[in-house]
Amino acid sequence: MSILQAVIEANLDNIRGSLPERRQKHDSYAFLIFAMTSLLDISINEAILSYTDGSDDGGIDAIYIDETEDNIIINIFQSKYHGKNLKLGIGKNEIDLTIAKVEEIFRGKESKRESEIMKARIEEIRDIIKSTLKMPEVRIYFVVNTYKPAESEKDRVKMLEEKDNYYVFFYDGSDILQVRDKSKQKESKIIITTYKDILYLSTDKKLGDVRGIVATISAEELINIYKSSGQDKILSRNIRYFLGNNRINRKIKETDSSDKYSKYFWFFNNGITITCDRFSFTDDALGNKKIEVANPKIINGAQTTKSLYNLYNERKLFPDKQLQDVHLLLRLYETESEELIDKITEGTNSQNPIFASDLKANHPVQLLVKQYFLEKGFYYETHRKEYIDDRKIDKANIANNERVFQAYISLYKDMPHEAKSGKSKIFEKYFDLVFDKKDKELPKQLLISFRLLTFIENKAIMHWDQWENGDAFLRHADLALVYIAGKIYPKIKDNGELLQNYILLNDIYTLEVVILRTTTQLENKIDDDYSHNKFFKSPKFKDVTQRMSKEFLTTLVDEIFAQKKEFPSTNISVLAEKLTQPIRKYYTDRFNNI
Repeated sequence: MSILQAVIEANLDNIRGSLPERRQKHDSYAFLIFAMTSLLDISINEAILSYTDGSDDGGIDAIYIDETEDNIIINIFQSKYHGKNLKLGIGKNEIDLTIAKVEEIFRGKESKRESEIMKARIEEIRDIIKSTLKMPEVRIYFVVNTYKPAESEKDRVKMLEEKDNYYVFFYDGSDILQVRDKSKQKESKIIITTYKDILYLSTDKKLGDVRGIVATISAEELINIYKSSGQDKILSRNIRYFLGNNRINRKIKETDSSDKYSKYFWFFNNGITITCDRFSFTDDALGNKKIEVANPKIINGAQTTKSLYNLYNERKLFPDKQLQDVHLLLRLYETESEELIDKITEGTNSQNPIFASDLKANHPVQLLVKQYFLEKGFYYETHRKEYIDDRKIDKANIANNERVFQAYISLYKDMPHEAKSGKSKIFEKYFDLVFDKKDKELPKQLLISFRLLTFIENKAIMHWDQWENGDAFLRHADLALVYIAGKIYPKIKDNGELLQNYILLNDIYTLEVVILRTTTQLENKIDDDYSHNKFFKSPKFKDVTQRMSKEFLTTLVDEIFAQKKEFPSTNISVLAEKLTQPIRKYYTDRFNNI
């Protein structure tokens, strides 16, 4: 076995305990979850709940949907794990099958053969498109532990990428480990050779906590920077990353490789921005500057860097491609201030969609929340991948701040429908409302929200296969269940110790499922265009639940728990049936057509 495969297996063993018990020995399943958490910065539970693999999956193993304030991102995965058989990869037929299914989904075609899980996920995608009236950004990931396919096997991929909003990525085991290493690495140093004169803010002109250089470098120098810094490791702080062979990147490559326009690239492109811990420089014999840079990170210009690198590789096959005349602008900043780096990153990327979670990582209230979680034995992430490689930490105790935020506004702000629309989007929209330094209860409430959501996610994972048998609404209901728990059992919002009572939590969950099962059945009867995803994203879900809770649900649940206390052996499922008739009467009173 190669060292690389041994490292991958060690990583899979590290997450097996967090997987559903029936799948802990499935290497292919563990590799998919490992790849998704590494590449998307999502929790293990989120990756598990995105799983679609099975009969009639159309070559798609998982679909994870996220929304920002400005964008909708559909992440689609096809995964292959070949263990120690290093001769196998992902073949052309497998690639073409996945691409064909993607085209089918987004062209609105209906398939006669689809699993229930796949149908539910496609329904969710189409609901999003219908409600937003715009095409989402579709990112397709082919991941394999061995090796990536040859260019000759990617014909259908290239045809798809010619269309807007489709981006295809190929990752082998080495790539995934490289992305995952965010890193507590040793200090790295590189030498950058600039072209002639530079603009330099010297020590006596240092502005606050930063000093900088503006210079011109060649495209080949940028490629050397990228290669000598561990390739994508130098992009690890870039909040856009590289989006594939899309229209922008094709334009960059067209300009670079043009005999007519390559010499003008400096004027057409915004250049790159690099931050570092420190730099120093000397002159060479030709009057150029040689700058020694410690721990560089490209925070703006990832697309330019990767496009030039790809063109560099193509030039090996097509020598007429032009690079020798291509120069671009470099901004190099020395600072140790994380807050200042965030500000620089935000400013240099302001024209593009960004993740608020990265830009707000050092907000004082978030840091207080982080400290509170640590005191309680939990790990609140303010930076993505913050604890991903720490094996001493129980993965179940890692709290992604955006996901915690979703649960919090569902439980305490009565916005489960908005929380459902996407964690990045909600984090951006309501950050200032929630992270108020005057709110002394916020850390405790965020932890309660996280623990309740984690319990509900774990229930979903335990019963995943049962959803094929009628309770498909539960695939969409994690945040709805958080919300309902707070409505029918308000004490849970004030007393975190109740979350250690798993008998109580299981009973609450059973009652919630009965409430939602009955409600969704009735909603389906009165709405010709009903879908579970659309219902849980609508204000109607919140309004109906709120009114029923106020009128009868909370009182009935109190009576059920009183009866359970008096007769402990009573089956909670039997008592839960007391909720169905009042819900039906509620709908009958308001909608006579039932």
